[in-house]
Amino acid sequence: MDIFEIILGSYESYVIGVKCRFKSQQTKELELVQSFNDHVHQASIRSVACSSKYMVSSSTDETIEVYNMVRRCHVHTILQHSGTVTSLSFTPDESHLISTSEDGSIAMFETGTWKLKKLWDKAHKGSAVSFLAVHPSGKLALSVGKDRTLRTWNLVKGRPAYTTNQSSMSAYYFFDNIIWSPAGQYYGLPLNTKLMIFNVETAGIAFTIEDNHKIHGATFITENLVCYGSENGSLHCYDIINKESIWEIKIGDTRVKCLIKIDSRLVTALSDGHVTVWELNGSKTPVESCSLFLDCRITCICNNSLKKSKIVKDESDEEVEVKNDIIVGVNIPDKTQNNKRKLATNGISNQTKNSIKKKKSVSNSWKVSENV
Repeated sequence: MDIFEIILGSYESYVIGVKCRFKSQQTKELELVQSFNDHVHQASIRSVACSSKYMVSSSTDETIEVYNMVRRCHVHTILQHSGTVTSLSFTPDESHLISTSEDGSIAMFETGTWKLKKLWDKAHKGSAVSFLAVHPSGKLALSVGKDRTLRTWNLVKGRPAYTTNQSSMSAYYFFDNIIWSPAGQYYGLPLNTKLMIFNVETAGIAFTIEDNHKIHGATFITENLVCYGSENGSLHCYDIINKESIWEIKIGDTRVKCLIKIDSRLVTALSDGHVTVWELNGSKTPVESCSLFLDCRITCICNNSLKKSKIVKDESDEEVEVKNDIIVGVNIPDKTQNNKRKLATNGISNQTKNSIKKKKSVSNSWKVSENV
């Protein structure tokens, strides 16, 4: 039985699905298995995001690819940006998708139709936008850019609210990530060897964590516990209320690129391709549950909720009908062309890597519309 599925992006331009499941009905032992991989992008993946029905991925090839995860097919390509698409976020109600880009813009699309609803073409005064994170309430969002500012966006009124200059903190480095706590009381900004935690109510710094190595992936385990991975392959957990370290473990020899909490488990992804599931137990040190090695360099991660996907599938079991791709910014083709793409599920092998250079599809069973 499948428990959850994670979506990973790789430097080799692959989008990879990995499922966590029980090995058998008689045991509670878990295993990780690859569920799919797709090479629809032509450059390294920068961001992935999931709603209950759709999964989206962005790349340095300036495109956003949309997948229907219920039907397991690629359905749309969005060509709005003229630079690398740096981050993707669905609003909590899943009504809109928000993207950021190095072209300096933030775009908002309507989920399903993928029509452009709002565009801030100079969101950070024309500077590249590095990341955007939506508050759990869905009423506001925070973005950071190469202009060294943190901007708050009112998503109810669809306009910028206020700007905070962070140039004193990022004199030599740029903010490129934002993490929200589950209830939205705190948010964190990783910056080189520091992780700064801000309190939304006081608009001030609640806690600053300093490490001897560069901080990469970070996530909140609870409202008061934050976890991050460092350059040397270590995993750390801190209590931001008591301002103390809870636990620290060494999980690899390369950087901990991505972290994500799923229910009572923590999933880590090292940049060398090692993916591991950890069982969380309050403030105690987590225990390794299962792991999988993917022969690729991982760049990003998100959770595809299987429970939500099952609900959506029950509501819509009609025959699969693939329509013309909706491409924002260009004309929609008049003629429908349906091509099936076979995708490998047995890992990223050397043979698969060779196919990347040739830009050819690899072998499996995924229905893809290539009308772009």
